[in-house]
Amino acid sequence: MTQVIRNPVKQPVREEGTRPGPIYRPDADILERAEEYVVLVDVPGANEQSVQVRFDKDVLTIEAKPAVTPDPAWAPRHLEYQPGGYAREFRIAEGIEVEAIRASLRNGVLELHLPKTTRRRPRTIQVAAA
Repeated sequence: MTQVIRNPVKQPVREEGTRPGPIYRPDADILERAEEYVVLVDVPGANEQSVQVRFDKDVLTIEAKPAVTPDPAWAPRHLEYQPGGYAREFRIAEGIEVEAIRASLRNGVLELHLPKTTRRRPRTIQVAAA
């Protein structure tokens, strides 16, 4: 028997009076490497100018909005996804080289590299004969 699994429709996290339209919580993956953390965040429709990334008081904040607004003359027949912005926050543990954080955006995926401080990186300790 084949089971059909449908992806749930993205629901807005909240509506705010300060921002037009719904605000979505974008999906994210966090990977840990020996020398850094890599955060991948889905922000479809956003471009480099419409994404803001801030790191303040151990909180990484990501905000984005679609770069292209729909044509008002466009009359869709069916919509499962309402255009809106994206907002996500992560509390980051100590040990990040804040000045060395890098960000890039490709195909709707924001990629952040958060390098660990040298004291937080794993290292191998040589054992000497006594």
